Parts: sequence; C-alpha cells; structure tokens
Amino acid sequence: MTLRVWIEPRDNCIADMVCVSLCGDVFEMSDVDGKSNVIGKWRKDPNNVNEGFVPDDFKDCVEASVQSCPTQIIHVEPA
Repeated sequence: MTLRVWIEPRDNCIADMVCVSLCGDVFEMSDVDGKSNVIGKWRKDPNNVNEGFVPDDFKDCVEASVQSCPTQIIHVEPA
C-alpha cells in the first residue's frame, strides 16, 4: 500500500522540525524558505514540494508527524 502525504497550507509551517526529527526519511527542511518539504524521491511532481507518495513502511513515523505538528498542516491518507 502507498500513502499520500501532503503539507497544507505549507505557508503555516513554523519550521520547528518536528516532522523531520520524527520522520526524516519522508520530510526535510527547504534550503530556499526553511519550511518543511516532502523529500524529492517521494514526489510525483518534482516541483511540488508539498506532496508525495510513500510506502506504508513509513506509516508510523508519518502519523507521528501528523499528530505532533504544532500547526496541524501535515496530512496522510491511503493513496
């Protein structure tokens, strides 16, 4: 199974890096604006840093990121 992971609205990211610390295989911080991104290898559209599709192996850490994000902008659903 694959999971759709997205960050919305990304402008609300406060760059506290909780998602990266909990799930660094899926999330990274942008060198451009310092906000959270989905890592490039998971993006369907390389230009869309907000969305990616990851194997369900990452379900636990993605869900931890969803629950721990202070601005509640990380979302996950089955793809």
